[in-house]
Amino acid sequence: MTDKVFDINIGENIEVVIDSRFKIKGFIEFIRLSFNKLEINDNQYKIFFDKKNIRKHKLLLQAIANMYKKQKGEDENLLHKLLLNYKKDLIIKIKKYSVTFDEKAIYITIRKLSSKEFEILFANPKPPVFNYIKGLFLFDLIDMNNERLVVTFNEESQRIVSALASKHSIMGYKIVFNIDENEFSYTKNFSVEGSLKEYLNKVRNALELFGVSTIYEFDKIKKEYRRLAKKYHPDLHRQKPELIQKIYAKKFTRVKESFELLEEYYNQKAK
Repeated sequence: MTDKVFDINIGENIEVVIDSRFKIKGFIEFIRLSFNKLEINDNQYKIFFDKKNIRKHKLLLQAIANMYKKQKGEDENLLHKLLLNYKKDLIIKIKKYSVTFDEKAIYITIRKLSSKEFEILFANPKPPVFNYIKGLFLFDLIDMNNERLVVTFNEESQRIVSALASKHSIMGYKIVFNIDENEFSYTKNFSVEGSLKEYLNKVRNALELFGVSTIYEFDKIKKEYRRLAKKYHPDLHRQKPELIQKIYAKKFTRVKESFELLEEYYNQKAK
């Protein structure tokens, strides 16, 4: 159920009050296009009964009944009475939900799609902000376009969302997040600017070292690791000058540590 307004009163007329936060764009378009005997006053629509257009009246009332059941639950008596009174004039009031809109701010909605994924919607995206947030979820991205990211829902991505929720600006832009607290747990002491960001940068660098773009190419990573480890192994360069030995030893250490990092990351993400 929902706390959004959706009321139906049947008297001399049928009066329906619907919260603007419901998805009603198509509903309003149907009203505007389907009825000639229509009076519009700001957020109120009065539809006068037209015996030449009975089918559309019945369709509209059925749509209202279906919406009511979905949003507020079953009320057989009310909905039955609604459908029987299709010859009454119908008044639909859209109750506006007050939101102070800052034209200079970037509005971002984050919401779960399922237990395994969530989406990030940018109402008015700016490339620096979009790319910044995309970079935070780079290894969990499932799908994307210019205004939307779909991300795997896991402990790590949930922590990033929690950290983002406390931010008021990104890359110099004011940000307003819309996040359902029931869908995401907030971790107060976690900072996206801290250890996680550094960790992800290390993962990116390691992927570049092994010539891949994603952790899911782990077979390629292992193959390239074996090649590089063999190439830089200190035992193969003991007869070379000391400076050259140190260079190869340093490269070998980087290869080894990068592989260990990716192996740990792969075990967390892909298995």
